Amino acid sequence: MTASSEHAAIPMLAADHRIRGFVRDTALCDKPFAFLWLAKAHEVLAGMYGHQVWSSGLLREGDVFRPTLQTLHLNLFKGTLGVKRSALNWAVLRECADEPLQFYYFRAAIRFHNGLLFSYSATLKWALHADLKLAPRAKISWASVTPDLCSARSMLNCDP
Repeated sequence: MTASSEHAAIPMLAADHRIRGFVRDTALCDKPFAFLWLAKAHEVLAGMYGHQVWSSGLLREGDVFRPTLQTLHLNLFKGTLGVKRSALNWAVLRECADEPLQFYYFRAAIRFHNGLLFSYSATLKWALHADLKLAPRAKISWASVTPDLCSARSMLNCDP
């Protein structure tokens, strides 16, 4: 596990610990749907925070189940459902009515991008367009990853 993945996992593991303690204290142990609902509401947000702060590569195409946080998230679901760790990931996600963390992160990145683009602040728009122009030279920018996720740049209104 890389250092960024370790740092990104800390908020998610802390959220998991708090959820487990809450379920134990409120006698919800016999209601796995309540645990899954709490995990979806609280743990996903903590994982999103970890990914956004430490940028652990969740937006890479084809790496849906490879990131550490996705593995931790799936292991939580598999343990709650009582299935083997070798159970199919997509089946576990569907049974829990959840999506991969990559979906949540992609949606948040697009919302942020469009929020900047359609804001009334000329400074924010200018900063976004400047970041998009620097994107080909600087591969560490979030704006360089966001347009690559869509098949057409016009889908995101990225053209300055």
